[in-house]
Amino acid sequence: MSNLIAFLNTLNLHQKLLLGLFVLLKIALILMVPLTGDEAYFITWGQNLSLGYYDHPPAVGWVLYVMGQVTDNLVWYRSFAFFSAVLIAYLIYKMVRIDSRVSQTIAFWVALAFFVSPISLMFVVTANDTILVLFSVLGVYFFAKAMHSQNWLDVISAGLFLGLAFLSKYFAAFMLLGLLAYSLWYWKKLNLKQVLFMVAIVLLAVAENLYFNATHCWNNILFNFFSRTEASQFDIGNVLTYLGMIVLLLSPMGLWYLLKARNKTIDSPTPYLNPIKLVIFSSIPLLAILFLVSLTNAVGLHWPLISVTLLYALYLVLTEQQLKRLVTFNAYFSIVAAVILLVALSLVDQLISSSQKHHVAVYTQPEKVCAFLPKDEPFYTLGYSSQSALAYHCGNDNVHVFASTSKFGREDDKLTDFKALKGKTLTILITHEKDAEKVRPFFSSVHVKPLPINDETTYYLIEGKAFNYDLYREEVLITVNEKFYSAPDWFPTMSGGCEFKKKYDLQ
Repeated sequence: MSNLIAFLNTLNLHQKLLLGLFVLLKIALILMVPLTGDEAYFITWGQNLSLGYYDHPPAVGWVLYVMGQVTDNLVWYRSFAFFSAVLIAYLIYKMVRIDSRVSQTIAFWVALAFFVSPISLMFVVTANDTILVLFSVLGVYFFAKAMHSQNWLDVISAGLFLGLAFLSKYFAAFMLLGLLAYSLWYWKKLNLKQVLFMVAIVLLAVAENLYFNATHCWNNILFNFFSRTEASQFDIGNVLTYLGMIVLLLSPMGLWYLLKARNKTIDSPTPYLNPIKLVIFSSIPLLAILFLVSLTNAVGLHWPLISVTLLYALYLVLTEQQLKRLVTFNAYFSIVAAVILLVALSLVDQLISSSQKHHVAVYTQPEKVCAFLPKDEPFYTLGYSSQSALAYHCGNDNVHVFASTSKFGREDDKLTDFKALKGKTLTILITHEKDAEKVRPFFSSVHVKPLPINDETTYYLIEGKAFNYDLYREEVLITVNEKFYSAPDWFPTMSGGCEFKKKYDLQ
C-alpha cells in the first residue's frame, strides 16, 4: 500500500485530475444507469440459489446470492463491479512483475493504463462477464504465482479460481485450453504434479456443470451451442466490427506503441515464466475463436473481455514515457465515453423514438409502473427483461413471463407451472395495446385496463379469466420444448433429466 501511495504521489496535477474525474464519472454511472434487464435477470438468479441456470453456468448467481445476504440494493450489487476493476488492475501489476525484471514503476503505469481504460469503464454493472473476467484474471495470476513459487496454496487457489471462471461463462474454456497448451509447452520446467492437481480442480467444476446440464435438459449446452447459432451467415461487417472493437478496447495508442516495440524483450531469470508469453497463451485461443465466429455472427462487445484484459500486461515493454501518454489517452477516451453516456441518460426522452418509449419506461420510471401493479400477488409480463426489472423494483418475487417463445431468459420456466394455473384468472402487464391479441386466445374473456405512466406512455393491465392451459400447452409450451428443451438423441440422459418435460407431460 505504501508503494502505491508513493506512486500516486509522483503523478502530476493533470494526471491526478484525470484519475479523479474518471473515478467520479464511473461512480456517477453506477448511480445513474437504470437497472438493465440482464442485470435484474442475474439478480433473480441470486435469489434462487441453484447448481446452474438456463443460460449460463452459475457463478454470477452464487456471487449475487452471497451479496444479497447483506442487503438487496442495486448500488451494493454494482460495487462488486467497481472493486473488481480495482482488483484486476492490482493483479495486472502483480502479474507483470512475476519473475521478471520489470520495474515497480513500469508495473504501476501498466496497471493504471488498464484502470482508466474503456474496459474498466465497462465494470459498472455486476453481470456474468464481470464475474468471468475477475475469476479469470485471478486464476491466471495464481497460475503464474504457482509456477513461480510451487507453493501448494497458490496451486489450490489457481485451480479454484480457474474452475470458477469456467462456472462463470463458457468463454473461459478457451483460456483454460491456452493455459493447458502453455503447461504442455513448458512441461519439462514445471511441477507436473501441481499442474495435474490444478487440472483436477478445474475438472471438478466441469463435472458440476455437466451434472447440472444432464439433470436440467442440457439447458446451457442447448442455449449456447444450438439456439444462439441458428441464424448464421457471412458478413464482412461483423469481422471489421470485431477487429475494430479489439483495437478500441486495447487502445489504438497502446497497439501503435506495441508495434513500434515489437522487437523489444524483457529479461527474465526463468524465461518460461515470462508474463508476456503467459498472457499470449491465455488470450489468443479465445480471440481466434471469436474471429471465426465473426465470420458468420456478430460478436458482442463483452465477449473478448478476458483476452483484452489479460493482454494489457503486454504494455510492460513500453517505456515509462509511452505509458504515461497511454494512461492520458485512455483516461480521456473513457471520460469522453462516460460523459456521452451520462448526457444520453439525461436526454433519454428526447433521444429515443416514441415507439421505444413504451419499453424504456419500465427501466427509467419503474416507480410509476409499480404503482399500478399488484403488490404481493402474482402477475406476468411478455418478456424476461421487464419481468426481472419489475420483480426487483416492485419488490415482488412473484412476477413471471407469459407466452414467450424467445430463446433468451428462460430461467423463469423453472419457477412457473402453467398446468397448475388451468382455469384461473391471470394478471398480465403489456406495453402496447396490440399485445392484448397475443394473450386473448388463452382466456375465455379479458379485461384491458389502461395504465397512464406519463404523458406519452400508456401501459395496459390485462385480467384474463379462465386460463386455457390446453391451448397454451399446444401453442406455447410444445414449441418451447421442441426449440429449447429437446437435446439431440446422442446426448446422454439421466433419470429425472428434464423437469420441464415432466411438468408438462412432454416426455
